[in-house]
Amino acid sequence: MSMVHRRRSNLLGLVLGVLLGPLAAVGGTSIAAPPPADLERPYAGDRVVRVTIRGARDLRAMLALSEDAWSHRLGIGPCDFRVSLEAFRALQRSGLPFEVLIEDVQRVVDAERARLAAAEPEGGVAGLDFFADFRDLATINARLDELAALHPDRASVIAIGTSVEGRSIRGIEIRPEESAGLPQVVINFAQHAREWATPMTGMWLVEALLERSDPAVAAVADAAIWTVIPVTNPDGYQHSWGPERLWRKNRRPNPDGSIGVDLNRNWGWGWGGQGSSGSPSSETYRGPSAFSEPETAALRDFLSSRSDLAAHLDIHSYGQWILHPWGNVATPTPDAVAFALMSSEIAGAIRAVHGRTYVAGSIYSTLYPASGGACDWVYGDRGAFSFTFEVRDTGSYGFVMPPAEIVPNAEENLAGIAAFARVALSPAAFVAPQIPAQVPAGEEARVPVSIVPIRGEVTAGSEVAWIAIDDGAATPVPLVALGSNQFEVPLPAVACGRTIRWWLEAETSLGMIRLPSESGLAGFVTEAVIDQVAFADDFELDRGWTVGAPGDNATAGLWTRVAPVGTIAQPGSDHSPDGTLCFVTGQHVAGQGAGTSDVDNGVTSLTSPLLDASDPATEVRVWLWHSNNQGANPGTDSMLVQASSGDGTWVLVDEILESPGVWFERRWRLADFLPPSATCRIRFVARDLGAGSLVEAAVDDFAVVVQGCPAVVIGDLDGNGVVEGADLALLLGAWGTAGGPADLDDDGTVGGSDLAVLLGNWS
Repeated sequence: MSMVHRRRSNLLGLVLGVLLGPLAAVGGTSIAAPPPADLERPYAGDRVVRVTIRGARDLRAMLALSEDAWSHRLGIGPCDFRVSLEAFRALQRSGLPFEVLIEDVQRVVDAERARLAAAEPEGGVAGLDFFADFRDLATINARLDELAALHPDRASVIAIGTSVEGRSIRGIEIRPEESAGLPQVVINFAQHAREWATPMTGMWLVEALLERSDPAVAAVADAAIWTVIPVTNPDGYQHSWGPERLWRKNRRPNPDGSIGVDLNRNWGWGWGGQGSSGSPSSETYRGPSAFSEPETAALRDFLSSRSDLAAHLDIHSYGQWILHPWGNVATPTPDAVAFALMSSEIAGAIRAVHGRTYVAGSIYSTLYPASGGACDWVYGDRGAFSFTFEVRDTGSYGFVMPPAEIVPNAEENLAGIAAFARVALSPAAFVAPQIPAQVPAGEEARVPVSIVPIRGEVTAGSEVAWIAIDDGAATPVPLVALGSNQFEVPLPAVACGRTIRWWLEAETSLGMIRLPSESGLAGFVTEAVIDQVAFADDFELDRGWTVGAPGDNATAGLWTRVAPVGTIAQPGSDHSPDGTLCFVTGQHVAGQGAGTSDVDNGVTSLTSPLLDASDPATEVRVWLWHSNNQGANPGTDSMLVQASSGDGTWVLVDEILESPGVWFERRWRLADFLPPSATCRIRFVARDLGAGSLVEAAVDDFAVVVQGCPAVVIGDLDGNGVVEGADLALLLGAWGTAGGPADLDDDGTVGGSDLAVLLGNWS
């Protein structure tokens, strides 16, 4: 019997005292006798199970049954564990709800070994063949040497230190042709040996930085000196290619006879705190002291030697997470706003490649306490922005990813890395939550923006908007300062049909920043229009909305019109300033858990009454609430917005993915999705498709608006379609000036004849 199985067998006596319930097979699962376990088959009889944790007692029981939690997030809801045959039998007796994800871990490992053994002896070092399958340490190192030889002017292989067993910890440094004074970016992979997806992602990054065929990658490649370390734990990685595929730690012999230290609990920031273990046999053993391991000490010294370290990533698998400090405490960092901006950019870039959702947040609050991690040390000690990525997937394959996943996984994470670098290397960044495509004619509009310092300091008073009307010359207009790096852009009042073209600029200690990056008249374009409301519903009255549609199968959390009771996932009030009611997915009952009345086990639909969208300029506006970031599978669900022209066919208008924790507005021009129709309907479909998700949605202040400009009325100076007192005030304000909109008779001067024209057209 292997050491792993001996340790787990000794735990069963403790577990049986914790677990309750009669002897029973769950779901009719039968147990076949496993083959004999030996050093080459350490996982014989093992399964990977997804257990629904209902409380602290359940979690304690599972941690006693399994020394190998595969889920990075352990808490209420579904969590994945590798269990031995003996532990699986105890789990069946426990009454804990579970499902089997991998029926035979050893068979999966054996199939992987057989596939790799059948590959060509050279393993395909060059080109795309390199990414046809996973590569061992020798092949990765050979490819690094080959790439450096192919690009001698920009790449060089480096050794940052030596492992416990004497292996070189190797990386590659990539410099632009002009690299003097550039900041440094360092990215390390495979601190945990079994996470084979990560070195392949690292090698894909190296090739992309050198080939520079992707403009987004080329831009950041030229902006910094990059160091990529594909395998930080060479001993553990080599061992995972041998007797123990699922080995996690390094190969340090411990005093109690066990092997290994968890390198990502051995760093000096918060070392010894929550989320690490002092037991040498634990998978999260932190070591006898901070930086006790040559692998972490070597990477620490290398990072400390980078004089202008701006950005760092520590890449792991699996779970699809984007994580930032802190890991040892729940307290937000001083740069929480900057981390949130970067997280949003990273997640959006990843999702744009293959549609995968990566959930972002701090390590402690989003995942679990994890003290002594690289991410915390780099940010806390070196002052550089640092993230931990957990790459694919969310449990279907776990650590034994099929080779077909290598390239798409690498592609999406390359996009995320480029997005992170673009922001982290910037002096500062403008953040504009919503750029208006239209503003009300005749009214000044204020657009909220903020400036987030990244590497530089913003020069106070330099924050301006360059504004042009139609194709005229742009002039600088100071932003309205609100304090705490918050501003407003004052867009001028213009007549209906006129176009405002604008962009933002500010000086920093490291140069100019702009939004958008392409300034000039190709910046933002905002049109002045008049809104004509065709239908409005604040849901205080029943205006004919329908709950339910063919295919709905949610067992809880159906749409209902109520004054909502707030939870961590559900709003505590409607959006209307003077109202109380809205549609929400299930009314919360005070005193019950947040997941008691949320959407469960399917979908629930809310459909509008008939709407007149016959005008091509018809726009739907609505305020929404959506929460999908709670529970055991955060970020796995979305809400669909659909439209129909009355023929029974529904088209997708939007997919709501975010979970901002506040009411937010969405607008859609219906002609972009279906032909104009007087019998249109809109449908909101809230969905709970991920096991253990906590999903809530709400809808309020729904309106159908026709935007446009009425026929030109002589004397209508403010563009609202009528001639009235406001127009008279504008004319009198321009009295005596040369030309301009108030010169109604085009005689070159605003005077009495223009007043006569205006009064003659008085509405």
